[in-house]
Amino acid sequence: MIALGFTLALGGSYVTAQPSTSGDTLARVVETVPGMPPVPDAANLYSETRADKLSATAAASVARVYVPNLQSNDVYVIDQATLEVVDRFRVGVNPQHVVPSWDLKTLWVTNNAEHRTDGTLTPIDPTTCTSRRMAARPSSWRKRSSVSTFAIRTR
Repeated sequence: MIALGFTLALGGSYVTAQPSTSGDTLARVVETVPGMPPVPDAANLYSETRADKLSATAAASVARVYVPNLQSNDVYVIDQATLEVVDRFRVGVNPQHVVPSWDLKTLWVTNNAEHRTDGTLTPIDPTTCTSRRMAARPSSWRKRSSVSTFAIRTR
């Protein structure tokens, strides 16, 4: 039997078809980048993102909603239980999204600086709800988005 393998790029991960133990079908294996945990179910890349599967780090995050304000260059922090704004902090120019890192240890505010070249990333620690110093974006990143706001909810 000749084993054939192929690889498809899927958003930074790779899915490789390999012969299964039964020999009649191909099993899919997702090859991740160094440092990322394995993907146990190639048919469902999000199988490990359920609430009962959170890492200790992610489970320790405070239940907050982070809402970037494009006009004021702030991120509003909202308590999920009371729906009250409990904090607000300055970020870079034109914040549009709040996205988690793959390990859920950091939330990143993407300060797109539309039609400019000085966009930045602002890290947020979801366990303390605090912002740290902004990081410059790589000059090769020229993402343009028509979406003005995106909120992320923790826990």
